[in-house]
Amino acid sequence: MFPFEIKREVDTGETDELNDPIYDWETVHTPLGWLDLLTGSDEQQYQNSLLATSSHVFLTEDTSFVIESTDRIYNPRTGITYEITFVDDVMELSDHLEIYCKRWA
Repeated sequence: MFPFEIKREVDTGETDELNDPIYDWETVHTPLGWLDLLTGSDEQQYQNSLLATSSHVFLTEDTSFVIESTDRIYNPRTGITYEITFVDDVMELSDHLEIYCKRWA
């Protein structure tokens, strides 16, 4: 298992020149897990599934923290950030999480 960072958009309390709030991505949790590339058939594309837009899956046994679909996963070893498309607590057993994501540009 490797450490990854869950980043969440947080209001800095400052505003820009248009008086809009400024947000920044901060690390809110550091779970251990595995990140793997998804492969397989194109069957999900025919189902109009959120999983079809995913390119990777992050697996973690750490269920102590609520991960939201608006969060990002950051891999500190490669410096790549992934956008979360779907968080799955498999069968709602709180045994592990399967977090589907795609590389964020």
